[in-house]
Amino acid sequence: MSDLSMTYNDEYYRELPVDSGRIDAIVKLLDLKSDAEVCEIGCAAGHFLTSIAGQISHGTGIDTAEAAIRAANQIRVKRNLQNVDFVAISAQDYAADPDRCDQCDYVFLLDVTEHIDDNVMLEVLESSRRLLNLDGRLVIHTPNLDYWLEQLKNKNVVPQLEGHIAVRNFTQYASLLEQSGFAVERHLSLPHYRQPLRFVDAILLHVPLVSRLFASRLFVVASKHG
Repeated sequence: MSDLSMTYNDEYYRELPVDSGRIDAIVKLLDLKSDAEVCEIGCAAGHFLTSIAGQISHGTGIDTAEAAIRAANQIRVKRNLQNVDFVAISAQDYAADPDRCDQCDYVFLLDVTEHIDDNVMLEVLESSRRLLNLDGRLVIHTPNLDYWLEQLKNKNVVPQLEGHIAVRNFTQYASLLEQSGFAVERHLSLPHYRQPLRFVDAILLHVPLVSRLFASRLFVVASKHG
């Protein structure tokens, strides 16, 4: 097994490029309120949370990688952001504090769930459910197993990205969410963010019979029930 601590180290997070296309696309699909309290699980270098800081009341980014939190805090300090915090902690431990329960309007799982196997994923979803208030929403953004390129990776025709141990399709996410007490409110299939794949995907996403093969990313919004 490779040592991911050597891959995802301080240099990795410090040099991690800002994927503004991805961030802009996600923000456009949200209806963020200025009084919103949000938590991003698996925040990495904090690019998403620091990008939306001006649109929310407060945000907390958590990640188990201390190198990620160090990089996120460097951005926070550099931009003098007073309404975001970053903490090196697991979702399970963070949500175990009763003072944090039922507080969030949004919990974000953005390009992190593909790094988590099903057993841990259920724990993270349960933690997300604890953090959300009654009207809160869970937002998942992730690669789609049905995408043609992910199918090639799944069949070992082309190499999978290191750390992507659990790329899933929507049906699999819907099942995990149902098991965790969530109801899916909305799900969208999105094209790839990089050209020329984005151009091709955007066209073929609307072609019957083959459309599912050109849905590069899944965007899922769920509410808790019960």
